Amino acid sequence: MSSNSVVELKGSMYTFLSLKLHSGDLSAVNEALAEKVQQAPGFFSNTPIVVDLTAIEDKPDVDAKGLLAAIRDHKLVPIVASVHNRDGDLARDIDLPLVEARDRNTGNDTKPAAQASKKTSTESAESASDPVFDDDVASGDQTQNTGASVDSSKESAETGDGAADNNAGSDADREQSATGSHSMDPIDLAMSGAEVEYVVKRPKLVTRPVRSGQQVYARDTDLVVLGQIGAGAEIIADNNIHVYGPLRGRALCGVTGNSEARIFCQSLEAELVSVAGNFKVLEEIPEHLHGKPAQIWFSDDKLHIEPL
Repeated sequence: MSSNSVVELKGSMYTFLSLKLHSGDLSAVNEALAEKVQQAPGFFSNTPIVVDLTAIEDKPDVDAKGLLAAIRDHKLVPIVASVHNRDGDLARDIDLPLVEARDRNTGNDTKPAAQASKKTSTESAESASDPVFDDDVASGDQTQNTGASVDSSKESAETGDGAADNNAGSDADREQSATGSHSMDPIDLAMSGAEVEYVVKRPKLVTRPVRSGQQVYARDTDLVVLGQIGAGAEIIADNNIHVYGPLRGRALCGVTGNSEARIFCQSLEAELVSVAGNFKVLEEIPEHLHGKPAQIWFSDDKLHIEPL
């Protein structure tokens, strides 16, 4: 039997809760964890978590072993620690695998969500680790061109080094003359009359129910689900989530840090809803909204849930 048939090693994506510690005071951590876990003890029991140490890793005399013990006392399962400095004292003492924390896109960028491109052809590539329902996905990129049409591929096909150099120089001069700069944002380019290609990724569309144990992820776009989300299922999107059937599993939008993303559903029965890492479990959702159309969004450092 070949080794390839016994084991398979590949990249996959999983969603874990992140526990960010803002204090190294063991009594304060214990008290805060007890208050949080008692809201939904069944949900948090034996839940794997990422321990985010970035806010306390530079503080002196933090008891790493005591912190892990406190977390485990509340039946949470720390599996990895997130840090900025792998060589810090706390990182060395925490006795967990380490991952480097990265800054997230806040979603407050004032530039257009679409990106400018000089390419005249659309490239579409789906990640090998993207989850299920490829046949239900409206995949690919939608392009819109503004301004005059320019066929740059013909110019690049000129033969001879001298002709190519001359063309390159004249192209640069023409571009600088038209735009007034070698580097301009898409809005300035469009106003100058230059060609701008906007790439808009279509929403990911799922027409089937998402059943328990399944996960769907819409990368860099919205997720639209026409069927129900079963208990134990998980739907994830970098932008907004729209569910037209009952939402009974977990729904996480803005997972790359887009705090302006929202969740819209026709029947709110979710085990967990999250916007940019800020979540509520079913027990925290107002009872008068259970089974009702609702929207969930984040503002003023608070997760809001209101009827549609």
